[in-house]
Amino acid sequence: TMIRRLARCLLYRKGVSERFARNHWATPSSTETQEGPPDSDFAESFKHKLLPSQQFRNGLSKLEKKRLQLLIKQTEMYCSIARKVPTTFSDEEWNRLLDLRSVSERVGHLEFIAVKARKVEMDQHKKNGGEIFGAHMQQQIERYNAGGMGYGPQLYELMANPLRRKERDNLVKGARVWSSLRLMDEHPTIVFDMQYVFDGQHDREHSIKKQLQFCITENLQSVRPLPLIISNVPDNENGKFYTENVLGFWGSEKQHQMILPDVEKVSPRAAVRKATGKKNPKIVYISRHARKVLDGPLDADAYVICASYDNNRESFIAAKNQKINAYRLPIQKYCNWQHGAHVLPLPNTMRLFRDLVQTGGDWS
Repeated sequence: TMIRRLARCLLYRKGVSERFARNHWATPSSTETQEGPPDSDFAESFKHKLLPSQQFRNGLSKLEKKRLQLLIKQTEMYCSIARKVPTTFSDEEWNRLLDLRSVSERVGHLEFIAVKARKVEMDQHKKNGGEIFGAHMQQQIERYNAGGMGYGPQLYELMANPLRRKERDNLVKGARVWSSLRLMDEHPTIVFDMQYVFDGQHDREHSIKKQLQFCITENLQSVRPLPLIISNVPDNENGKFYTENVLGFWGSEKQHQMILPDVEKVSPRAAVRKATGKKNPKIVYISRHARKVLDGPLDADAYVICASYDNNRESFIAAKNQKINAYRLPIQKYCNWQHGAHVLPLPNTMRLFRDLVQTGGDWS
């Protein structure tokens, strides 16, 4: 029927495949499917605003009246399920709708009328905006002069929460980070190894970089942030663009108010030596391909996380090349992991280490 064709056309315009639309709307026979009546409020609104006038109906031939009844049913169905619905419909628009033969053209015409009416409404709202604001301000002034709470210029004004100021927020976060740096012996350092991100051959490179941005943001907002180091960042335009544009912290106006992670072009071992001042710091490289399992309190000076999806054993190879002991997380011991590789996103791994610091190494 034409009703079913109209619904199928609406589905096509929303990107639904033809096969799905055909299967969804197909019925054994036309007599088995009956469209239920629309909501009473909607039917009343449709009757008063969108139906053609009696004068327009009288000027139609018998065949055109029959066609008009079908178009009214189609238009009523369209208005009940579409997002862009006309608010008014003139006789001229109904006459134009009678001339359109295909369902697709009629749907496009109804959407055009709805968009055009919305634009006229918004233009009128902008035109009357000044008058509405003036009347509102006059009401506030009268309320203020009467001893009430009138809000506006030179009246009562709402003050934003001073604790939400960006400068104060940065200072509070910076104080937390500085406290963690002073307790370097109690709080381990987290090192992100970026050597596979900037080689130009890593899959989903952009996703890894955005995950690191989330790690830094959540670490700054946490009650007990951990010292962070981003190692193996090349000292070139690519590395500079990454720190300033992708991460977005470096080069900002408030950078001097934040204590940001150390960005080093050297390896994780050299970066940890520089940060801790120890000649032989205890370092653990997290790799899901390692044989040893990390469990118990965090007693190492630094934990290295490979910025990679680790599909080609990148973390294990990096740990072996840098002569760092590799350990895997005790996922199988404490989690019922049923499907997929034992890979945690970088933000999840960071949350895990922060929780371990607060619980004293309680993995359960």
